[in-house]
Amino acid sequence: MSKQKWGYLLAAFACLIWIVWLTPEVKGLSLAGKKSIGVAVFAIIVWVSQALDDAISGLVIVFLLAALGATKLGEAFSGYANTAVWLIVIGFIMAGCMEKSGLSKRIALLLVNSAKGSAIKVYWAVALVMLVTSFLVPSITARTLLMLPIIVGIGQAFGAKQGQSNIVKALLFIVAMSGTMMSIGILTAHVGNPITVGLIEVATKQTISWAEWFKIGAPPAFLLAGLSVFLIQKMWAPEIKSLGQGQDYVRKELASLGQLTTQEKYTLVVFLFTLALWATDSVHKVNVVLVGIVSVILLLWPGSGIMNWKEAQQKVPWNIFVLYGAGLSMGAALVTSGAAKWLAGTMLGPIAPMSHATQMIILIWIATALQIFFTGGGPKTTALTPVVIAHAVAIGANPLAFALILGMNMQHQYLLPVSNMPNAIAIGTGHVTAGDIIKTGAVMSILAAAFMSVMVLTYWKWLGVVQ
Repeated sequence: MSKQKWGYLLAAFACLIWIVWLTPEVKGLSLAGKKSIGVAVFAIIVWVSQALDDAISGLVIVFLLAALGATKLGEAFSGYANTAVWLIVIGFIMAGCMEKSGLSKRIALLLVNSAKGSAIKVYWAVALVMLVTSFLVPSITARTLLMLPIIVGIGQAFGAKQGQSNIVKALLFIVAMSGTMMSIGILTAHVGNPITVGLIEVATKQTISWAEWFKIGAPPAFLLAGLSVFLIQKMWAPEIKSLGQGQDYVRKELASLGQLTTQEKYTLVVFLFTLALWATDSVHKVNVVLVGIVSVILLLWPGSGIMNWKEAQQKVPWNIFVLYGAGLSMGAALVTSGAAKWLAGTMLGPIAPMSHATQMIILIWIATALQIFFTGGGPKTTALTPVVIAHAVAIGANPLAFALILGMNMQHQYLLPVSNMPNAIAIGTGHVTAGDIIKTGAVMSILAAAFMSVMVLTYWKWLGVVQ
C-alpha cells in the first residue's frame, strides 16, 4: 500500500474515533446514531480515496458496525439478505452467458452494420446497440467491454491514429456516457439501480417493480441519452464521412460468426422470456429477483445451459457484492439508529421550506456535483439515499418519490476518468485523454442535471411522482 493510501486510511480512522468518542453528546442523536455516522464517514473517505480495495472496505464496514455497537451482529450482515445485491450477481451471470454464446456480439455487429458505412449513422447505430443491449446485458461495464473491440476494430480498419480520431472518441463517449444515461431507465441495467430499490425497501418497506421503475425512468433516460449523442456528434464531428474499410471490418466480423448457433437461440429465448416477465412484474407480482434466478438456472442447467457454475462465478465481481452488501447494512444502520433523520435535518434543513419540486432539483444538482468525490454511482447512492429518505419523511413528502428520483440521478458520473468503470475502460484504450473525458464529461453532467430538473417540473409532475 502506498504512503498516500496509508495517509487516507489513517485519516478515515481518525475521523471515526473523533466522531464516536471525542465529540460531545448531540441533542436528537443517539449513541448508536453517532457510531453509524462515524462508520459512514470512514466509509466515504475510504471509497473516495480508494485507500482499501472494495471487498476489504466492505468487510471492514461490517466489522465496525457490529464491533462498535452501531447495530447488532445479525443486522450488520443484513445487507447481504437484501434482494438488491443478488440482482447484481444475477445480472453479471446473465451478461456472461450472453457474451459466451456470442449473441450480444452478433446483435451489436448487426446494428452497427445497419449504418452502411456512414460515420454519422454509426454514431447512432452504436447508441442503438447500447439501448438494445441495456435490456439484454444487465451491466453497463459488460456492455462497454462488449463494444470496445468492435469500436477499436472499426478505427483500425479505416486507419484511425490512436488519440487523434474524433470518430473513435465519439463512439467511446457514446458507449460510456450515453450508455450510462440509458441505464438510468432500466432497473436491471446498472448496479446502482437495485441498490436504490434495496435502500427504499429497507427504509419504507415498499418494493419497486421493474415495470414501475421503467415507467418513471425510461422516457427521461432515453430522451436524455438521445440528446447526449447529438451533442457528442457536434463536439466530436467525424473527420471522414464514410468509414470505408471500417464497414468492411464489421461485415467480415459478422460473416465469421456464421449462422445463428443453437446456444445463441437458447440464450435469446431465455433472455426474451426474462424480459417479458420483468416488464409485466406489476401484473403477475413475481419479484424481479425470482425471475432472474429462474433465468440463471436455465442458463446454467447441465447439458443445455450456456456455462457451468465454475465459469459463471468468474463473471461475478464478488468485490462489488461484498461492498454493496456492506453499504446496504450501513444504510439500514443509519436509518434504524435515527442518524439519517438527524443528518437530514442538519444538512438539508435550509431547503426544507421550499417546494418539493425545488428541493428535488437542488438535490439533483448536488448529487451531480458530488461525482468528483465518488468513483461510481453505487457508493454515492449507498451513502446519500438514507439521508434523502429521512429528509423526505421530515418534510412530509413521499420518501419513495424522493429516493427514486434522486437514486436515478446518482448515476451521473461522467466528469473524470475514475468517475465510473466505462470512463476508465475508455481511457484505457489510449484513444481518449483525461482532458477529452473532462471536457465531454462536464458537458454531459450539466446536460444531465439540467434535463432531469426539467423532468421534475414536467414528466414526473404529470405522472404524480412529484407533488
